[in-house]
Amino acid sequence: MEIQFASLILSLNSLTNKDIILIVLTIVELVMSLITAIVYKHDKVMAKKGLWRTKEKTLLILPWLMGGLGGFIGIYAVRHKTQHWYFPLNNVLALIVQASIFISLAILL
Repeated sequence: MEIQFASLILSLNSLTNKDIILIVLTIVELVMSLITAIVYKHDKVMAKKGLWRTKEKTLLILPWLMGGLGGFIGIYAVRHKTQHWYFPLNNVLALIVQASIFISLAILL
């Protein structure tokens, strides 16, 4: 057990700034995508019940706040907002921009 922990500490010490930035960006993307998917799911449930809904503006902004993957999942897995052409387009564009930024940083750093 001590050897595994020591090797973990040594591997963490060998991380470069580039690695740390990419790890942090990945974690932020995953957390924001999870939040976005949950918001889409919650809005879908509320729509079925006829209750208070999340503003469309919020649903359109969340994918651009590092939640592109979650928005994409929210549209296609939950099947929410598929009738509006601008929701799939918005989410795909946000996902493409975020992937481009991530790849660019991975190359340039």
